[in-house]
Amino acid sequence: MSSATSDLLNTRIRWGYVRPHARRHRRQGFESASPLNVLAIDLGGSALKARLYDGTDRILASARLPAAFSQPDDASSEQDAEEWWCLLQAAVTEIAATAGTALADTGAIAICGMTRTQVFLDEAGNAIRPAIGFRDRRAERVALEAKAKLDSSRIPEAKNLNAYHPAARLAWLKEHEPQAAARLKVVLEPKDYLNFRLTGKTMTDHISEARLIASFQGGPASLAAALGLPDMLPPIGQPWDRVGTVREGLPGALGRLAGADVYCGSHDTWSAVAGIGAMRPGSAYCISGSSEVFGLMTDRPASAEGLITLDWGDIWHIGGPGLNGANVLDWLLDRFGPKNGNTDDAIATLLAEPPAPRPLLFHPFLFGERVPFWDENLSAAFYGLSSEHGRGDMVRAAMEGIAMVNRRTLDLAESAAGIQAEQVFLAGGGARVPEWPQIRADMLDRPVVIVSEDPEAGLMGCLALARVASGQAVSLADAATSLAHKTVRIEPRPDRRERMNLLYELFLESFDTVSTISRKLAALARSQPT
Repeated sequence: MSSATSDLLNTRIRWGYVRPHARRHRRQGFESASPLNVLAIDLGGSALKARLYDGTDRILASARLPAAFSQPDDASSEQDAEEWWCLLQAAVTEIAATAGTALADTGAIAICGMTRTQVFLDEAGNAIRPAIGFRDRRAERVALEAKAKLDSSRIPEAKNLNAYHPAARLAWLKEHEPQAAARLKVVLEPKDYLNFRLTGKTMTDHISEARLIASFQGGPASLAAALGLPDMLPPIGQPWDRVGTVREGLPGALGRLAGADVYCGSHDTWSAVAGIGAMRPGSAYCISGSSEVFGLMTDRPASAEGLITLDWGDIWHIGGPGLNGANVLDWLLDRFGPKNGNTDDAIATLLAEPPAPRPLLFHPFLFGERVPFWDENLSAAFYGLSSEHGRGDMVRAAMEGIAMVNRRTLDLAESAAGIQAEQVFLAGGGARVPEWPQIRADMLDRPVVIVSEDPEAGLMGCLALARVASGQAVSLADAATSLAHKTVRIEPRPDRRERMNLLYELFLESFDTVSTISRKLAALARSQPT
């Protein structure tokens, strides 16, 4: 890391966020003191979503285009970054068809996106290979060997090594694709790559790239030095920092954005938390999609085994991503659910079946688990399943099981931080699944708050960020509040407290057994001929 980059990073992490001076918007030869339009973009693993907002935060146009990773085998997940650029062009073209001349009045662009995904660029800014996706596990052996060899008391970041760690993936690239590694100049997150294509400038934020930044800290005693990795960090800023302006001469509808400010942005979880107004100490959040992210916000650093602690500017986050969420419900519906109607209707139909009197306990680890257990070999298990149980019982148990993982994360976070969450903000597709928000409130024994008016929390976070960056709001929390979304508050039911507490105790009591059996079954599978 260059001295200038290191100084910039240390200054920003030390002092956090100071509101920038309000700026006048500059577009195509004219100035305006009033808020211009904002283009918000959320690049996820399954879709690129975009919205154009006007100066009063009204939605002028929207676009949603499917995205996917190539997965040639169980361990690999990658995508050509050029595909994301093409998706952005298509989304802006679709927005232009609806918004017309309003697109040319765009004063700011803010992009959030999936993290733990690396785009590798050479000196000329060209991708040297497909981006490695957040589910990719090919670096597992490299990570385990390095972790066993390195002294974590001397190199603290070594203790965080796993198959998803960017330094482990760079070491894997060096070992398995040395010619590509030799050409590598800079590593970007997906949203940083789109910013680069728009502006011609590279920048990342210290939140999205926290693990890679930590890998280069410590000079000769850094993790990067121990792994033989050269400096490949771009300039580092805050999410609200200005990367540059959109270049002249971009193709199609993108050309109408020339001169618009492009802000650095951050990963999709950070943006979603900002968008739903949970960026306040004492708030917990759950972003519930195919998988889930759960965390607690605090005004001071705290750490707990199994949780990730991150400096999010002027606030600390403790928690992290899991691997199981609505994907578990999808799996159950695919095998046991009605074959007609949409997912929510199918779940409602199953939950309407009379429940069996005997409780059913489910460990929901169909896809292994990250936070708080970090065990890719974990398997799912039903306890107490009998002939009296039906499909609705299994779906309800799955919802409760995922809520128990939430509760375990919350317990660890609250204990480490020394505070108790006042409420849990819930966003994402899981917030709209019938009965699930109430099940979470009952299991967590906390009020659950759903931003009911707008399910696209990441896009709302991008809008809030743009308002702060341009000086129109003092803080992200204030910006989110000014969006004036309608909310639904779900209180825990006192008559369910005893049942949920007993189920949670059984969940913890049986976890070690599930973990041990899962590990032995995985070993058995590896020993069997294919």
